[in-house]
Amino acid sequence: MARTQQQRREETVARLLEASISTIIEVGYARASAAVITKRAGVSVGALFRHFDTMGDFMAATAYEVLRRQLDSFTKQVAAIPSDRPALEAGLTILRDITSSPTNAVMYELMVAARTDEKLNGTLQHVLQQYASKICDAARALPGADRFPQEKFPVLVALLTNTFDGAAMLRAVLPQPDIENERIALLTLLLSGVGLPG
Repeated sequence: MARTQQQRREETVARLLEASISTIIEVGYARASAAVITKRAGVSVGALFRHFDTMGDFMAATAYEVLRRQLDSFTKQVAAIPSDRPALEAGLTILRDITSSPTNAVMYELMVAARTDEKLNGTLQHVLQQYASKICDAARALPGADRFPQEKFPVLVALLTNTFDGAAMLRAVLPQPDIENERIALLTLLLSGVGLPG
């Protein structure tokens, strides 16, 4: 059965996004040119710009795809936590593993670039605001999440995400295995033993 034009478009865009993510993981954002990405995707540079007006638009789509994958992974892993495993510790472990994944490194590359690229900065702000809201909703599915005050929950999720994001960025340059091995245990203890004020 022949593929429709829409199916061909979706397949091309999917290949381009996969190539973008893989390229940024491998060589970094600064060397992820349209030529390098399209060669990896097996399409022409013209094909990229038939689907995206600018490289900024394409990088925004790359960011959306990375965060979609990360959110999907987090949601599925949270849903699969065994009932006999402490949910808080499991949730922190999932968050740590997702933030330290090679796919998440793409977001770090894009965020560093966005510091001096105004258009990318605006795009990523929008993408990250949506992601923060969705990751917060996904974290609410953790057993025991309801014991934290509703209005403080987004702050708590942001604090934990930022902690693991910072650790993931530092790990590439300065691994600290002794701290890494204790981080989840200490966070679990702090969050279990200290009630947040309403």
